[in-house]
Amino acid sequence: MSQDPEVLTTVTGEVRVVRVGGEFDFDTAERLARAFDPVEGRATATVLDLSQVRFADSAFLHVLLQARARHREVGAPLVLAQPAACVVRLLQVTGTAGSFAVAGTVTAAVSAARGTPGDGPTEG
Repeated sequence: MSQDPEVLTTVTGEVRVVRVGGEFDFDTAERLARAFDPVEGRATATVLDLSQVRFADSAFLHVLLQARARHREVGAPLVLAQPAACVVRLLQVTGTAGSFAVAGTVTAAVSAARGTPGDGPTEG
């Protein structure tokens, strides 16, 4: 892949925000998986800012599905924020779009993850 993947993690209060950018395939998707274990640290929810993803394949989707399952196991919200067109397409083509809470902005995703009212996420 031509654009190296970038994964930056910050914690705001109890919400971990993982900003993801670049291209993710079989060789690089594991880097994303290491960025957000819902039981590590003080975060009780995770927001994935996917606005800067330029390429994502089935390995990327596998990581997202594993993260969703792990978050559900521990009762921690996982919200996708601003998914790039390639991510939206991947979710739609694979029939997994309805499996994730999605918000139009990082701010809305953080609010939804915290359970505060407002511009919350939608399923699919």
